[in-house]
Amino acid sequence: MTIEGKILFISEETKVGQKELPKISFVIEENSDREFKNSLMIDLLGDKTELIKSFKEGDSIKVFLNYRAREYDGRWFNSIGAWKIEALGGSSNASEDLPF
Repeated sequence: MTIEGKILFISEETKVGQKELPKISFVIEENSDREFKNSLMIDLLGDKTELIKSFKEGDSIKVFLNYRAREYDGRWFNSIGAWKIEALGGSSNASEDLPF
């Protein structure tokens, strides 16, 4: 699954869990012509935190998502993470894919 939009917020890096894995969360607002746009918070854990470090708030990106639900102590929780982030607009290497 993917979402394209603008970065509204990037959190500071924190440490979570017994292994103290690095974690960064960010919020993306969807690209849409709708009056009320949807936003989504996405978490990056471990080495995936490097994916967001070259971006800043206001940048337009395409995010490749992983999502899952899990149960803990009788309650269910959603988890949304990213495995790839690409810049939108600006320079692109798309011309390298052309056959001529």
